[in-house]
Amino acid sequence: MVENKSKTIKVVDRQAALNAIKNATENTSVIIDFDETLLLRNSTAEYINSIRPRLVGFILIIILKVFRPWAWLPKPFRGDKIRDWFLVVIPTILLPWTIFLWRKKVIKLAQDHGNSEIIKAVNNNSNSPIIVASLGFNFIINPILQHLPIRHDRLIGCGFWQGMRDRRKGKLLMMQEALSESEIKSAILVTDSKDDLPLLQVVDQPYLVIWSLAKYIDPFSDFWLFSWIKRIRNK
Repeated sequence: MVENKSKTIKVVDRQAALNAIKNATENTSVIIDFDETLLLRNSTAEYINSIRPRLVGFILIIILKVFRPWAWLPKPFRGDKIRDWFLVVIPTILLPWTIFLWRKKVIKLAQDHGNSEIIKAVNNNSNSPIIVASLGFNFIINPILQHLPIRHDRLIGCGFWQGMRDRRKGKLLMMQEALSESEIKSAILVTDSKDDLPLLQVVDQPYLVIWSLAKYIDPFSDFWLFSWIKRIRNK
């Protein structure tokens, strides 16, 4: 078990993280967060936004958010950490063609919103193991990775059926199940998320970086019914 070092973690300049990636040795694993770091968008939100027909998808998401089934679960699964599993899995089961539509959408998503600075830094380092880490879903992220011009050795993310369990674990426990204690302790971690604090505190080189071009876009925010409901709420 990796012990928490209780480091003080602060946001750092992106260039420090890029230099660390570029100069990492073959014995140093480079762990790169995916959403709003390697991809300058949120893959889960983008996937939900790709649900078709849009009206059906929008209504499904609204129903789920109103009834909040993640709040009915027994502990330790209850809570908002599990919310995205419901918002992804239930629409995918009911509208399974979403997976195939997603595979077409990711081509442009990867081209337009891949983090070119991180990609360049990784590709300038031919030695270090590159690990993409996410609390997002492997079946959503893998097609994007296939269209990003970046090498990576493995993706550690959430499964489809076991995503509820994976999201509850958090990134540190997921890493502990996939890497040795020494690999984690000697690693570089680049992430934008303060939720990764437990992992940031145990790696040798923690880089908490907010990327200026990163943006979270609410699913269906460009859908007419979303805008109509928002206007009514604001009156």
